[in-house]
Amino acid sequence: MSSAGVCIGYGHGDVVSDVSLQLEPGRVTALVGPNGSGKSTLLRGLARLQRLSAGTVRVGDHEVDALSSRELARRLTVLAQSRPTPQGITVRDAVELGRHPHRGRWRSRDPHGPAVVERAMGLTGVAALAEEDVDSLSGGQLQRVWLASCLAQDTAVLMLDEPTNHLDLRYQVELLDLLRDLADDHGVTIGVVLHDLNHAARVADVIAVLAEGRVVACGAPEDVLTADVLSEVYGIDIAVARDPEHGHLEVRPRSRGRGPGRLHGDRALVAV
Repeated sequence: MSSAGVCIGYGHGDVVSDVSLQLEPGRVTALVGPNGSGKSTLLRGLARLQRLSAGTVRVGDHEVDALSSRELARRLTVLAQSRPTPQGITVRDAVELGRHPHRGRWRSRDPHGPAVVERAMGLTGVAALAEEDVDSLSGGQLQRVWLASCLAQDTAVLMLDEPTNHLDLRYQVELLDLLRDLADDHGVTIGVVLHDLNHAARVADVIAVLAEGRVVACGAPEDVLTADVLSEVYGIDIAVARDPEHGHLEVRPRSRGRGPGRLHGDRALVAV
């Protein structure tokens, strides 16, 4: 999946400006940056949930704008920050919604569907809740159900907008591990918006740092998550070191800052 010269505006100028990215099969690309930097808007634009004011997005050999909704849904799925909670359906029903692009009329001709749905529920830890009503679930449980629905859609590209929201520590870790497994074992192309820079350092092959709607750094975590880059973008003094036990990068703010960030007007705090 790739984008070239993407711009996205809301009527008062561009929120995202001239962004070109390459998301590779079998790799996790994380979009990070302060609040208001444009990372969620960019992800929505890549997934055709937000109209572009300029630029192109391609999935494989196809321009996204040239695909029908069903064709796009067979190639790309999105876990948004929030979804409406349907009334009167079970967890299994909700996960089965992800099979819609693969079905013919009248919900027919989907011989692989039941097995895919069972696998998706197992991977996300909601199999035991299969017959529960979705409107009885906690926020964290519901987040995992919607992720299961995305996995049941069985696409080559998976986009996620802050997927660790509403999850407790255990399921945050398990979700990050699942993203790595999908990339490493199944060759899925993954793009994910994350607030937590330590999560990004742990899960991503490539990190794109956004500020004021532009990509200011993009590359491997060790090349992008540097004290200089992050301190500039977030407007506070930030230290970066390696965990001596596991070798992961660790991002730690040294202070709360004394004034506005240098690339944006509001004081920023890093989520770690």
